[in-house]
Amino acid sequence: MGGDGPSPRLEPTGIVRLVWAGTFEPGFSRNRKLARLLDLCGVDTVVVREDVWGDDRVGLASKPGIRVFLRAVFRYPKLLVRLLAMKRPDVYLVSYPGWFDVPVVRLVAAIKRRPLVFDPFISLYDTMVSDRGLQSERSLRGRLAAFADRASLRMADLVIADTEPHLQLYDGLANGLRRAGVVVPVGADDQVFRPSTGRQMDQPNVLFYGTLVPLQGVETVVEAAALLEVDGVRTVVIGDGQDRSGLDNAIARTGASIQRHGMIPLEDLPAHIAAATVCLGIFGVSDKAGRVVPHKLFECLAMGKPVITRDSAAIRTLFEDGEVATIPAGDHVALAAEVRSLIDDPVRRERIAAAGSAAYRERFHEQPLARLLDVALRSVVESHLLR
Repeated sequence: MGGDGPSPRLEPTGIVRLVWAGTFEPGFSRNRKLARLLDLCGVDTVVVREDVWGDDRVGLASKPGIRVFLRAVFRYPKLLVRLLAMKRPDVYLVSYPGWFDVPVVRLVAAIKRRPLVFDPFISLYDTMVSDRGLQSERSLRGRLAAFADRASLRMADLVIADTEPHLQLYDGLANGLRRAGVVVPVGADDQVFRPSTGRQMDQPNVLFYGTLVPLQGVETVVEAAALLEVDGVRTVVIGDGQDRSGLDNAIARTGASIQRHGMIPLEDLPAHIAAATVCLGIFGVSDKAGRVVPHKLFECLAMGKPVITRDSAAIRTLFEDGEVATIPAGDHVALAAEVRSLIDDPVRRERIAAAGSAAYRERFHEQPLARLLDVALRSVVESHLLR
């Protein structure tokens, strides 16, 4: 197995017929990955989708909701009718942002006596209130988010999470899931991110990219960059998003010389990764930052690059010592020191890069992830038939 070509499908062990239902966005990274894994599993998938939320799903938390409400009033009954009219599958799947989809699909699944699998990807309450601060804990929308999390998670026959700490969070939010969930890490797009063959730049450089949400801790990156400049290390930051003002303020405060780019197409990222000496993960101090392992970390490992990220329960449950370099959350001094260490010690740098690349191929490439999903789907179908 490796990243040099398309992955073959798994050996069929009986076709699972699945209806992927709801208001999910097909182009969202987690959903794209699910589609790829379902294909590798040989699952017979039928998509039944209604567009309700548009592109800015979480951002709707801070905007007037009347248009979305009216759209939902029209679209959800339509979704229900479409699902009821269909031949029943072996299993129903709801994915991000499916918190409000689950009750509709649960009703159909109950009528047709079939199990429901839910991959929420994130907690709505945790993201809106705890991490991004878009709503207060006691606000109407904050309380609605908590209710949506609890109700949707409790209705699912099986919950899929990207990390073990996220699965534990879901269990707590639901006051107990129906059954043990399953962890399927986010991985990377293996058609785009492959072992690097590009030439590194002569000047040591560090790459950070992302959507600049708070959990990524971009201010820590800027503060570390200011310390690294005296060593001739250049820092490249790619992306845009909610915490752009934090990035701007940190650059103004520290005087760091950052090479900045806005959002770029996914297909252009590999060239920047290939040119980097060291790639960076996330460094935020929030609880949520400790529960996630983002796509970009897997993408850099898929290309054989050494990665530095914050230490967390999520990292420790997915990676062994030496596969990624870790520092305390939000510690820019420790980050600068670890960057210097990897740049000054090419043997250690290559050892970490090789270990991370091997870990990716063995555990996070699309083939092992497809096996995890395949086992989970077949298990919930079989257990439901035994009831």
